[in-house]
Amino acid sequence: MPEIKNCPGCGKLYMEIGRKLCADCYDQELRDEDTVAAYLREAGRASLEQICQDTGVKEAVVLRMIRRGRITGGVSYPCEACGRPIEAGRYCPACANQLQQELSALQAANKPAEPKTEAARARDRMHMLR
Repeated sequence: MPEIKNCPGCGKLYMEIGRKLCADCYDQELRDEDTVAAYLREAGRASLEQICQDTGVKEAVVLRMIRRGRITGGVSYPCEACGRPIEAGRYCPACANQLQQELSALQAANKPAEPKTEAARARDRMHMLR
């Protein structure tokens, strides 16, 4: 069911129907996308900073385009953890590996104990009786 929300782009009220932007900001984002695509066709490869500086398109808009898969290849942007330039995903390989190791350690620490066998339960009862 559509909701009335404030547009994150301009702040005015709009009826959200899945685009997460008002009609004016959505149309502007499409124009910005065309601008960035034309720039990348000409420039080939560019950093996020270069794209924003040369096209006038806001960094948040370019990042949103990258995350939505509307701009692929040839664009470098900072890793969300360390800031190193990357061209895909949210994290560089080193940070992604570190996050995976931390997640594995947390999962291992929270792993439930193995169920005891009948023989182990019997040994426990015998120790309790002594």
